[in-house]
Amino acid sequence: MMTSDLWALVATIGLAMLQLGLSSILTLRQLGPVWVAGPRDEAKRVTGISGRFVRAHLNLLEIFPQFAAALFVVHAADLQGECAILGSWLFFAARVVYVPAYAFGPTGMRPLCWMAGQVGIVIVLLDLFR
Repeated sequence: MMTSDLWALVATIGLAMLQLGLSSILTLRQLGPVWVAGPRDEAKRVTGISGRFVRAHLNLLEIFPQFAAALFVVHAADLQGECAILGSWLFFAARVVYVPAYAFGPTGMRPLCWMAGQVGIVIVLLDLFR
């Protein structure tokens, strides 16, 4: 049965896919189709706003395994409850806000969003102690 916390996981997968698409388009626009389609032997970095979107996506990829693992552990122990629901949706919301915060936000906004996502993972794990 799909629980609310698992829907948050699905939504986060969708966010990752959306960010990948956006990052790919921005990389293509900045670095050109020859480099993007080529062997990429010469390392290049996307810069500016485009680079911020790419880095926001990479950051999600770094933290996503922890989020998915937290939900897996809670479900494997059959202890999912209100904390898993609250924490998973907090994680998702924080990651949604993280993208524009990284790209356009004032200094300090991005780390707050990152921290909110981390707190969401901790809240998910609280269900293990009920």
